[in-house]
Amino acid sequence: MDWRQVSKLKNTYSDSLPEHINPNTQRVHTSFLLAATTTGRLASSDPNLQNIPIKSEDGKDIRKAFIAKKDHVLISADYNQIEMRILADLADVKGLKKAFKNNEDIHSLTASQIFNVDIKKVNQDQRRKAKAINFGIIYGISQYGLAKQINVTNHEAEEFLNAYFLKFPEIKIYMDRTIKFCRKSGFVNNIFGRRSHFININDKNYNIRNFQERAAINAPIQGSAAEIMRLAMIRLDKKLSDQKNQNTKMLLQIHDELIFETPKEEAKRISKIIIDEMSSVVKSEQHSFSIPLTVDLNTGENWGTLH
Repeated sequence: MDWRQVSKLKNTYSDSLPEHINPNTQRVHTSFLLAATTTGRLASSDPNLQNIPIKSEDGKDIRKAFIAKKDHVLISADYNQIEMRILADLADVKGLKKAFKNNEDIHSLTASQIFNVDIKKVNQDQRRKAKAINFGIIYGISQYGLAKQINVTNHEAEEFLNAYFLKFPEIKIYMDRTIKFCRKSGFVNNIFGRRSHFININDKNYNIRNFQERAAINAPIQGSAAEIMRLAMIRLDKKLSDQKNQNTKMLLQIHDELIFETPKEEAKRISKIIIDEMSSVVKSEQHSFSIPLTVDLNTGENWGTLH
């Protein structure tokens, strides 16, 4: 298994990325596909720079090969738990909305609710399970999927999910309402009106139907996050086109994260511009978003030091 992991890193990244170096710029340039996903997310190809590994040490070493040019730094700007915030807004989840507004740790809050313990007494294992449920809910996770992910029995996973919906009933109502709407109409909308179609949601085959239901639950959430990111990129592109900001370049978009390259002496000023523009996107658009968007920022001389 170790050999397979290292072999994949070698074949997919170490061997192939140098072949993508542009002879004129001496840089690697990806292409972004605007209409390759049903939710509106951008997709990266030739090479795909959205799936450069991050969890393993070997993977981080590959990220360290992406460096800023001389006297410049890279800035990573990542929307903090944007999909959970959108879910809390879409489903009008009072407990989660309050937690986000108070800047509380959402996974610890969920753990305290599910396991009936004081938030200050939540241990790492309880938080880990709560985090898996929070992210799993966004993708319509089943008890079997959750059981496998957090290494518990199916019965325990079912109890966790039941406890979750008991504490946050608005989420269950949102999920049921979304599936019902999609079964009738064949599509769902994100908060800006973009449609995602699911023509097989009434299929007789359980597996096909179930997959479409889970995708329909996720599409308004992921699609809204994708739309917010697109709007943020447009706003930042305009801002960075100003004469005094032209030395900063937007290099990459990885789902909820943007990577910039800027001169070292301008990093602090540019960081403020990035945070201001990304966090105020929904305030300036038609949808009145009820939860603040926050942005986590990291700076470093290579991509591997940004996390």
